[in-house]
Amino acid sequence: MLPEDLRTIASQAGIAVVETAGTELWTSFGQQVASWLAQSGGQVEQTELARLRETAAALRAATGACSPSVAARHALDWQTRFADALKRLSVDARVPAAERLRRLVHDHSTGSTGSSPASGAITGENIRIQADHSSFAANVVNGDVHMTSPSVPDPAQG
Repeated sequence: MLPEDLRTIASQAGIAVVETAGTELWTSFGQQVASWLAQSGGQVEQTELARLRETAAALRAATGACSPSVAARHALDWQTRFADALKRLSVDARVPAAERLRRLVHDHSTGSTGSSPASGAITGENIRIQADHSSFAANVVNGDVHMTSPSVPDPAQG
């Protein structure tokens, strides 16, 4: 079993694969992912590139209500693939490999490779969004948001 921080990196990488599919970053990011998974190049890298193409095709084909579930399934599949790759490494090799994967995901999320991908949350589990202390929380907001505090009752009313 992997430590929590390595599972988190694997999860973030799985989500990054799904978020990047279909964007202008896809070719570069996919090549870097395949290279990371192969570690040694050769046929393994080509196999991973083929899997990445299959993921992109499945995400493009998914429409309507099934689209989020298809994205979540692929994100989970890639998370598992990254976690398995980390597990196969020796303990000494895991930390540098995890750091390379973390940088790859970070570069993807900050758009340092050209432009940023579309935003969104993809999860294979329940997600809870909560606001506290007069704040606002939402998954998607289309349009303006105006917040006002409720009026204070007259002291005579209690």
